[in-house]
Amino acid sequence: MEYKNYNYTDKSEVTEMLANDQNVVEIIIGAINGIDDQEWLEDMCIGYILNKDFANARTAIYGVGNIARIYKRLLKRKEIQQEFDKVTDERLKFVIKEVTDDLEIFLK
Repeated sequence: MEYKNYNYTDKSEVTEMLANDQNVVEIIIGAINGIDDQEWLEDMCIGYILNKDFANARTAIYGVGNIARIYKRLLKRKEIQQEFDKVTDERLKFVIKEVTDDLEIFLK
């Protein structure tokens, strides 16, 4: 597996790429790495938690954990939890459990 450092700093570029459904996993990771707008990042992840594509949804869920780690808080924790509660895919429920455990650590 080749390591790539994804880093996007332009919100309009990210929004355009997401609208074109271009490599969503890479874009979510890169946006979290490069954009310093917590509320915008949380909204982006919330928008993909219930995505029909497993990899996109998984990345958005893990993205929430990364945002909490970076900022030491979540601005939209209630909305995020509401989306988590709607997830029906058992594989994603495992991911949510991991992220929820991480939130307990990062949000103390």
